[in-house]
Amino acid sequence: MPIADTAARCFDRERFPLILLFVALLAMACLMPAQADTWWQLRAGEDIWKSGRIILVDQFTHTVYGQPWPDHEWLTQALFFALYAVGGLPLLSAFCALAVTLAWGVVGTLTPGRGLWRAVAIGVGAGLTASTWSLRPQVLTMALFAATLWILVRRRGTWSLPVLFLVWANLHGAVAFGGVLVLAATIASLVSRDGFHRRLIPIGALCLAATILTPLGWDLWLWMPGSLQRVQLYDVHEWRSPGWDPLGGAFWLAGAGAIAVMTLRRHHLRSAGPLTLALATVLFFLMAARSARNIPPFFLCAVPAVTTLLVMPRDRSPAVSRRSAVMANAFLSAAAVVAAVAVVAQAWSSSWPRLQWNPLAPETVAAIAACDGRLYNRYDEGGYLVWFMKERPVFIDSRQDPFPETLVLEQIRIEQTGDYQRAFMRYQIGCALVADGSPLARNLSRDGWSARHAGSGWTVYGRSAGPPLTSAASVETY
Repeated sequence: MPIADTAARCFDRERFPLILLFVALLAMACLMPAQADTWWQLRAGEDIWKSGRIILVDQFTHTVYGQPWPDHEWLTQALFFALYAVGGLPLLSAFCALAVTLAWGVVGTLTPGRGLWRAVAIGVGAGLTASTWSLRPQVLTMALFAATLWILVRRRGTWSLPVLFLVWANLHGAVAFGGVLVLAATIASLVSRDGFHRRLIPIGALCLAATILTPLGWDLWLWMPGSLQRVQLYDVHEWRSPGWDPLGGAFWLAGAGAIAVMTLRRHHLRSAGPLTLALATVLFFLMAARSARNIPPFFLCAVPAVTTLLVMPRDRSPAVSRRSAVMANAFLSAAAVVAAVAVVAQAWSSSWPRLQWNPLAPETVAAIAACDGRLYNRYDEGGYLVWFMKERPVFIDSRQDPFPETLVLEQIRIEQTGDYQRAFMRYQIGCALVADGSPLARNLSRDGWSARHAGSGWTVYGRSAGPPLTSAASVETY
């Protein structure tokens, strides 16, 4: 009975825990929120489709309008907006969730052991990266990273890597992660002396050449070091070194544990596959120790690396499941799918607040629309305004790269100290979206700016009640 045999294979005691795990991961990924970056990504994608060209200058702000913008994510933006245009945020969320689930599914094929053991290992690694699964290009990098890792460990389809890198380089600048994986696989081949490096080195050269087939060309690699240095200077949370909060502490413990296992079981690292996983894990541990943004690729490597070293050959033999157990597992799997679909459908239909599909309250939009003059806003809210108030150029947003270092640091200083006069004069600001209770809010109230409550902890201040602005030409530049 082919159907019965298929059911027995799909719902045996080995695969059943994995089925439940991936149903849970897919559902959880479908409930990940949009972020400020999501909205400017959608706006950029919309502009690409409407103009029929890739836009490499700023069009969203009044501070750096027309200045160069090295947009290394243009293909993601076009793809995101196309999905949004067809199916709205539900379709975009489903696509991003599928990319995340696919990434961990590929990693699962590299993770040995009994079903429950594999499910626990994959579940822990996935759970510790879940905070990064928002609707951003990073989820596509996760899927392409996992695919690259699989190709290099299994050594199948290696000549497809240049094509993969070509797509990846146009989707997201984190294509550099793929280069780290190729480096790890090359070193593993040299150490194990299996000769694979003779094929991998020319493939790696083709991968590098493929990454310059983008609108930025070689500038992708020339621009990246400076960009990374600037975001470290701005103290953006995801670019900081992991701390000892629950997630940061889990990363440090996982890294220490992975290195300990590799040290104790180093005699199992003689073949190139396990050695590739181990080297990639160490490299990404070092990168993640410097920037929390690199934690997801660390776990994508560490889960299969550690399980490969811990699982003994005798543990890999399949277990036989009784027919009654198979039927029970099938029923529970179906129930899990139904429950997951019901929860996700309810969340999407009612736009749960955690989804952040409506990040600006109607009062906020109305207050800004009623306020004349150039707008001031924080770095964090710029992405929302770029999408929801398309007719209003913003002061700054979270793209980072179009903005000079002086402007970003000035905005940070304004929020920390409330000392706004010099920047507001320079940019002729007549309207400001300000968080209630902030130093800037207190100073604007003190100086007689008119205030209009904008809901959700925001106030919009207008200059109509304040003293006249001096000429921008009379203000000292910075």
